[in-house]
Amino acid sequence: MALAVLRVLEPFPTETPPLSVLLPPGSPWPAAGLGLVLALRPASEGPAGPALLVAALEGPDVGAGEQGPGPPRYLEGSSTPEDNGSCSPLPGPPFARELHIEIVSSPHYSTKGNYDPVLYRHFQTPRVVQEGDVLCVPTVGQVEILEGSPEKLPRWREMFFKVKKTVGEAPDGPASAYLADSTHTSLYMVGSTLSLVPWLPSEESTLWSGLSPPGLEAVVSELCAALKPRLQPGGALLTGTSSVLLRGPPGSGKTTAVTAACGRLGLHLLKAYGTPPQVPCSSLCADSSGAVEAKLRAAFCQARHCRPVVLLLTAVDLLGQDRDGLGEDARVVATLRHLLLSEDPLSSHPPLMVVATTSRAQALPADVQTAFPHELEVPVLSEGQRLSILRALTAHLPLGQEVNLAQLARRCAGFVAGDLHALLTHSSRAACSRVKNSGVAGSLSVEDEEELHAAGFPLLAEDFGQALEQLQTAHSQAIGAPKIPSVSWHDVGGLQEVKKEILETIQLPLEHPELLSLGLRRSGLLLHGPPGTGKTLLAKAVATECSLTFLSVKGPELINMYVGQSEENVREVFARARAAAPCIIFFDELDSLAPSRGRSGDSGGVMDRVVSQLLAELDGLHSTQDVFVIGATNRPDLLDPALLRPGRFDKLVFVGASEDRASQLRVLSAITRKFKLEPPVSLVSVLDCCPPQLTGADLYSLCSDAMMAALKRRVHDLEEGLEPGSSTLSLTMEDLLQAAARLQPSVSEQDLLRYKRIQRKFAAC
Repeated sequence: MALAVLRVLEPFPTETPPLSVLLPPGSPWPAAGLGLVLALRPASEGPAGPALLVAALEGPDVGAGEQGPGPPRYLEGSSTPEDNGSCSPLPGPPFARELHIEIVSSPHYSTKGNYDPVLYRHFQTPRVVQEGDVLCVPTVGQVEILEGSPEKLPRWREMFFKVKKTVGEAPDGPASAYLADSTHTSLYMVGSTLSLVPWLPSEESTLWSGLSPPGLEAVVSELCAALKPRLQPGGALLTGTSSVLLRGPPGSGKTTAVTAACGRLGLHLLKAYGTPPQVPCSSLCADSSGAVEAKLRAAFCQARHCRPVVLLLTAVDLLGQDRDGLGEDARVVATLRHLLLSEDPLSSHPPLMVVATTSRAQALPADVQTAFPHELEVPVLSEGQRLSILRALTAHLPLGQEVNLAQLARRCAGFVAGDLHALLTHSSRAACSRVKNSGVAGSLSVEDEEELHAAGFPLLAEDFGQALEQLQTAHSQAIGAPKIPSVSWHDVGGLQEVKKEILETIQLPLEHPELLSLGLRRSGLLLHGPPGTGKTLLAKAVATECSLTFLSVKGPELINMYVGQSEENVREVFARARAAAPCIIFFDELDSLAPSRGRSGDSGGVMDRVVSQLLAELDGLHSTQDVFVIGATNRPDLLDPALLRPGRFDKLVFVGASEDRASQLRVLSAITRKFKLEPPVSLVSVLDCCPPQLTGADLYSLCSDAMMAALKRRVHDLEEGLEPGSSTLSLTMEDLLQAAARLQPSVSEQDLLRYKRIQRKFAAC
């Protein structure tokens, strides 16, 4: 005897796909003769959205006399002794005489193939079917699906069919659900149809293949909110298109987010990669505008045949460029805009929706950008999101006890999801190199070495540090991205009051953001004073102590000969800083970048426009809580007065020369702390032989001259054949005194008086 148990689970939201159902082992679900059917009922069949229909068929062992050959019999009102009330036995559904199904159009397989053997094998097990259900038929191991595949490999692991009609007789009147198998039911393929499909987890499930990729949950939800109205019963009455432009840096997970959104909504996904022409896998770019136009129309035509579908155009900014990459291709731009805006919601239902991704939104033609009514941006990963991604990536990896993922996430400021994945790859490579160079692996036999690699070895903090340094160096060299410098307060001597003012301006908002929830904060700091007093060194030390990325910009570097390019460079600097937040932007020689407007004397007014762009970017920093701006200049009186108003560079800090011996001794001790000094060396005696007013650069020059004298003495000893007592170069008192005798201050007394007058002028303001 066999029992048919029919269960209808609770309706799940329309944006949530049917998940895999795990049946508990043992009674009342014995393993023998168990069949499991998943079916998706459309939203129109029920008021609460789709519902998951599960039928479990259990066939306990029976005697040969009770059960004959053939498929098991399903008796009404039957029950088993093992049923202890955990489920309600219901009458078994009758077998359908005829089952009419339609193949669901999909971009992954052809609707014109011969799939009779696939369906016959699928229905060898009795399945519960109902009109409107979408059936998932696995194709793994089926030779028939190789038809039309140029690679002669299976292109998709499952196919979808929709039940159009069921014909059968029930003893108690018409039945809504029937059983269908290859013995009792005649199966008819009546054509193709357009339908939503359920999401199924992939066999090789990865961290990024789920419906909620770590760090991208908000983007996926925004995509679903933009695409979902078209799928509602009244979606055809909406005007306009549902095209979405998704912006984000490379490796931020744009394609992953679109894939997850399609899985949540049950949409097909058709990928069309807009790669450069020189890449062999290019599918849309071509040598001529006509060829690109033809490929675009073919992609949209293919997408219309498998609606509801999302056509994904990656790197869409490349489609509007000419062959030289310097201008716009008007023909391609016009074609793309026409295809995006020509979709009529009334005639194209289910809908065709387009999602385009780009990492260079500024390079996108204006006509193409205005064709997308929805624009979304992949946000910069916060420290908490980076920590969650690192925890997910290292969940199955052995880590050393000293590895601190929270600190590592803090040091990875500005990293996208792809960078964090690369960090794990480089760390594993560093760990392999460490084990190989340690000599442990070389002393083992081949079998033991294979077992060592199979067992794995832990990733240590030094492996992550080495990988992080490699990634930050490569990233900085490639695009000029900021990174955390390696300058500490020990490298900065003196300037105690200046340090205190800087930390109060920058460190307090970072440590206590809840106290500044009203938005009253200072984001701009201007260091002014004589040259060589350590303004740049101070900014680097602040970035290191506060764990902030540091972006140093020289004023003349942003000036360009082309019209509008200088302003674009200013915008790019602030964009990179926002992407690497928390970050410090350091403008050195600010007076050359932002002189007083109206006095520059250039005929085109380039500097006036640069100053205006800089003022606009500074005003926009109030919406970004973790970006600070530090400027350094020798002549604050030459700056535009608008830069010094509250809300911009409103905190002026004077960095002067070291005039007393105590501050000069602290500076000299900081410079020589990494040098080897002979025991009789007295830094106080050296300073007594120096001029009274010295800057940090003057003291650095003193140490440099002394080191050069020591180097010459070592070379002379080697030429005379004398063996040095130590391989390390050491400074003697004589070297320092000779350098002090030749030292000349870089800033005269008249210049110091002038800088003090400027200080008093701005202090009075």
